[in-house]
Amino acid sequence: MPRDDVTEIELIDDCTARLERIFRCTPEVLWDVMTDPARIPEWWGPAHHSPTVVEMDVRVGGRWRFELHAHENVFGFGGEYLELERPSLLVQTFVFDPFPDGGTVERATLEAQPDGSTLFRVDVTHPTPEGRTNQLSSGMLEGMQETHRRLAALVAQA
Repeated sequence: MPRDDVTEIELIDDCTARLERIFRCTPEVLWDVMTDPARIPEWWGPAHHSPTVVEMDVRVGGRWRFELHAHENVFGFGGEYLELERPSLLVQTFVFDPFPDGGTVERATLEAQPDGSTLFRVDVTHPTPEGRTNQLSSGMLEGMQETHRRLAALVAQA
């Protein structure tokens, strides 16, 4: 069983990595915080570079785009919402601007647990094995740990 103090990673196949964590809140609370553009700067990305939400149209076919401003650079991230079932499923594409051909599909499930917490699972699927390897070696894991720590602290207050 995943823990509530760290996001665990498992390599599913050559192109897919699975991230899991327990959040101490209901799926509804987690969903609402994750899909509220006003809340994104409170938890998404590193704490010292809060993102600007440029676009966040949370509906199937809607687009999202966040920008981090750091060291006089702008780092853009974006994608499209493919499937949405509140509060249990969010599927989206994820593209980091410098690598437009290396985008992933992220399938996030939020599963209620008997103790009132939520098992959060994200399968991140890359178009190639090299894409998965490159992302895992890029510092993505450290960034995801910080993002999930910030999200956990935020939803624990709800």
